[in-house]
Amino acid sequence: MFRKILLTIAAFTLLLPLDSYAGIFNLEIVANPGEATEDIYTQSFSSVEDVIDNLDTDKITQNITNYNEDVTAANATIDFRGVPIYLTMAENSTQITLTIPSIGVTEVFDGVDRDDSVDEMEDWLKENGAGAVTKLMQELAAETPTDPVAGNPTSLQSRMVAMDYMYGVNSDEAIEMNTSGMGNSGSINANMISVFSRYSNYDLDGVSSSSYGLPLAYTVRFDGSKNSLSFRLPISYVDVDGSEAYNFGLGLGFTYFINNDWSMTPAVGYGAVGSVDLASVAQIISGSLTSSYNFHLGRLTLTMGNMAGRYETIPFKYGDYDIDVDIQNTVIRNGLNLNIPSDGLAKDTSFEIFVTDTRYFGSELYVDAYNEIGVSYGFAKVKDKETSKGVRKTMRKLRLGVTYMFAPDVTGYTVNLGFAF
Repeated sequence: MFRKILLTIAAFTLLLPLDSYAGIFNLEIVANPGEATEDIYTQSFSSVEDVIDNLDTDKITQNITNYNEDVTAANATIDFRGVPIYLTMAENSTQITLTIPSIGVTEVFDGVDRDDSVDEMEDWLKENGAGAVTKLMQELAAETPTDPVAGNPTSLQSRMVAMDYMYGVNSDEAIEMNTSGMGNSGSINANMISVFSRYSNYDLDGVSSSSYGLPLAYTVRFDGSKNSLSFRLPISYVDVDGSEAYNFGLGLGFTYFINNDWSMTPAVGYGAVGSVDLASVAQIISGSLTSSYNFHLGRLTLTMGNMAGRYETIPFKYGDYDIDVDIQNTVIRNGLNLNIPSDGLAKDTSFEIFVTDTRYFGSELYVDAYNEIGVSYGFAKVKDKETSKGVRKTMRKLRLGVTYMFAPDVTGYTVNLGFAF
């Protein structure tokens, strides 16, 4: 009985494989509460599927003696990723009461039997429950540090913000200045493929999270100018205490040079996240504008990056259900990159030191501001390449970097290895 109830709720709130953040599901079932025959069963899980499996009647009767799904009084408390959900059934009663205090939901379902009451709950979720589910998803992003959609550095929204800034604030201009092979014959004008490998580890208010990313990009250079068009395909996998989640995105950005040192990059993007373990799913669209300006300090180059972007979840329909997480944020991200040539160590190499500050406005989030500091070291070489359209200047670039991120209740680091050719 309880299993069917939770399956109904999970089907509505999550529907598809969602993002991963583990160890936040706790279950307590009390049979015959307040009676001499009271029996209690408690367990913690890292996957909502395990919670559902343990709500199966056969499982309950294994753990609670004298339980009868048709007549026994029972209360169930589900700690759903930090948000409590209560289900209550009185003795010899067909009524089922659903209560989610944090979002103000209390509903009573009274069918001809308990199975019929569950059917009434399902009908209510389809017809009237969209607002409650939206509030629940917003509560998870605002009050818990591990939501896969938004509110923390491992979320889909945060990854999209970082990606937009990274492609808009590009240090290639600084690297070109100190790279052999450039001479006075102009800038790089060949198309480029970029492949990044990224590992991140975070402490999210006591919950450990690891992620692996593979952002891919293809950049088209235009003849007679430094302007370029970038197509982006970021893919990532997240593991939180054994829970698995997957992120996928598409992005398009156009970099326009106002002068040799100042570029503007408008960009649009789409991202989706899903995790069966966390019973959550969402998709986000974005639009951003990034300014990148180079200041020349002798052989050093200081790049100032400023980005403003809008990131909104969009609704989707699955069968009879309409889902709209309705999280909308305007994001401001500012940073400085200092490129330091290191030919004394190896020819055509450089260090880069960088800092960023990121702030979110709009929907309430668990983490609405954080800072990052990092350093990278790499090699770049520019060569002339004969093509059907003449000689093209191509860059081969390899960089290794590490970033430390900090915010209240959240810290972590990221290691990047990037190759462009």
